[in-house]
Amino acid sequence: MKEEIQSWLNSGADAFSGILLLDKYCPDQIFVRLMKLNPTKNRSKIIRKLAELANLDYEIKPKKAKRETFPRTPFREEFPFLASPGCPIELKALVTDKFSSFYRYRDLHEKLFDCTSAEECADVAAALLDNYHENRMIYAELEYYKKHGSLLGKHPVFDHYRKMKALHNLTIKELVLKQGKLQHNIWRIESEIKRGDKPHLLEDRERRLQEKKAELAEVNRLLE
Repeated sequence: MKEEIQSWLNSGADAFSGILLLDKYCPDQIFVRLMKLNPTKNRSKIIRKLAELANLDYEIKPKKAKRETFPRTPFREEFPFLASPGCPIELKALVTDKFSSFYRYRDLHEKLFDCTSAEECADVAAALLDNYHENRMIYAELEYYKKHGSLLGKHPVFDHYRKMKALHNLTIKELVLKQGKLQHNIWRIESEIKRGDKPHLLEDRERRLQEKKAELAEVNRLLE
């Protein structure tokens, strides 16, 4: 824990990364929930709490607010293997998701300062943290392949592609059963989205819906 928090402090103590560390190490969940209402505004409190948990002396330096931008190094130059014909299709799919995730993160970050209630702020902060975590997972996959030339395979997209490949090994009877199950799953997820009762889960539900629809389309193709 101490090394991880020290590394976070040394890298600039990003507020949203700090929230992830609080989730992991802070036993006071009421404090964690309060910090999630506005991570940027609560950055100093997050730093103090994590430094206290790790028994570290740390002087808080003001961090000027700035609009997040893409790295100066062009993305395709940072990860040149993406242009290679041998680049795994999973990584190419993740690149599309990464850019979408970046824009959602930027929009949610701006929306956070326009919240008119604590409930709205909590929902936006939860969605922002989920999006930030998604972005970091994608970056970790790309960095790992860049360094090792092999797949890390921890992002959910790899599980999705494994499921798609597994469909080709099913019998006709198994495909028919799978078809019915997928149709039910799609109906259930669409019902959850229409209810709109948990806005912070919307992005995850939409992702799962697209995955199930893609699986169903492949099942239908195989049956035809």
